[in-house]
Amino acid sequence: MLSGFVILLLFTVVGEAISAIFNLPIPGAVAGLILLVIWLQIKGGASEDLQKVSQFCIHYMAILFIPASVAVFFMTDLLSRQWLPLVLATFVATPLGIVISGHFMQWLLRRREKQS
Repeated sequence: MLSGFVILLLFTVVGEAISAIFNLPIPGAVAGLILLVIWLQIKGGASEDLQKVSQFCIHYMAILFIPASVAVFFMTDLLSRQWLPLVLATFVATPLGIVISGHFMQWLLRRREKQS
């Protein structure tokens, strides 16, 4: 299981480094996740240790959202000034992102079926 943690930490650190070096507009953790997905596609899947660690992290992921949820209560002045971007992000960008992701997944599945 230790090797699974090391793999996740390695991709996180590499993503952070790439994001900082190239001054990317995406967080380093996201860059690391993209690199991890590419690596898993090349490798052909996750090892058993990586699967166990990933399931463990997913199981406790809700705990990580508690501090952010509590912080919202202390940002009422900022929220009142930035209500339009928040509403647009919630009701426009989120559904649009879901639709685009769904279409992309269908495209990938069709492509995979053609290759088989």
